[in-house]
Amino acid sequence: MTGTTKAVLLSAGLLAPIAAVLGICVLFVAAVAGGAADREEQGDGAVSATGTPSQVKGIHPVMLSAYGRAAERGAKQRPKCKGLRWSVIAGIGKVESNHADGRTIKPDGTINPRILGPRLDGSGVGGNITAIYDTDGGRYDGDATYDRAVGPMQFIPSTWAGPSGADGNDDGKKDPNNAFDAALATALYLCGTGANDLRDEGLARRAILRYNASGQYADDVLGHIRQYDQLAVTPLDGEATTGGTAGKVIKLALAERGTKYVWGGGDIHGPTGGGFDCSGLLVYAYHQGAGIILPRTSQAMRSAGKAVGRADLRPGDLIVFNADGNWGHVGLYIGNGQMVHAPNPRTPVETASVTSGEWSRADWSIRRVL
Repeated sequence: MTGTTKAVLLSAGLLAPIAAVLGICVLFVAAVAGGAADREEQGDGAVSATGTPSQVKGIHPVMLSAYGRAAERGAKQRPKCKGLRWSVIAGIGKVESNHADGRTIKPDGTINPRILGPRLDGSGVGGNITAIYDTDGGRYDGDATYDRAVGPMQFIPSTWAGPSGADGNDDGKKDPNNAFDAALATALYLCGTGANDLRDEGLARRAILRYNASGQYADDVLGHIRQYDQLAVTPLDGEATTGGTAGKVIKLALAERGTKYVWGGGDIHGPTGGGFDCSGLLVYAYHQGAGIILPRTSQAMRSAGKAVGRADLRPGDLIVFNADGNWGHVGLYIGNGQMVHAPNPRTPVETASVTSGEWSRADWSIRRVL
């Protein structure tokens, strides 16, 4: 959002957001530095069950995960809002910060260094000609005299401190400079609290203009949304083509995406203590979907069923991962190079690639139980 637009909206009272776990499960996630892209509209052909590609050139994988999770959670929290999808949130993120380009982004969504817009002191920088004095004591933007827009989605501190702030990574904090928090807040703001359908480009444009009252801004965001929508044309094998008992198990596990991680959480009936750990999720899905009681820990799951090689991997198989001799994590393969798993205390149940990144480099023990 330009400084001029911010000042106009503020004066009208309508300021919008601007543009090692031990024992049962072990964390194997590594942060990947972000980088600039010459053409971000290139995916890898694999998409999650919610239509989010597993990779998009020019979008850091954590930012992409944040967009997908925000779309899923936002749809649950705003059931009257239809058509909320990763591409809509990514369109905002592209224009506001180029997906936090040039920053280090940790797996929990923490962005370093912080993304700060120009000082809104009325000097004309960034188009701002009306001073917006400090509203947060420098808590979010580090400036106790004037406000600055903060984070990958460029929220004004006063807007974030109101009802717009969100906790998208379940760490008990609302941080506009966290990818998951900012993406969820953007999703909820675009949806609003009433009926909406973001599949309708006219309604989507109206929502974007609430976010930033600039026609050129809306045109730019909509253009990126159209590009990103072209990448999400087919669902994952695991949800689209796997039938029978394996399909039931996969469907149950996928339905828990967004459920928080709880060490030791989960049994044959569902989450315990409000969540799952990696093995608890699979104990639940296998029992409810196939009537099978799996061993309770990932280490013990290495003896379940029969061993198969990577070349024979198929949806419904367990993959137990090893780091430093500890077979401490397990996921459920759902097809198309993806698994569903409960990764760590900072990240709820999600889908992840097993054909690239840290998971592909770990030692595997694949067990076929079905």
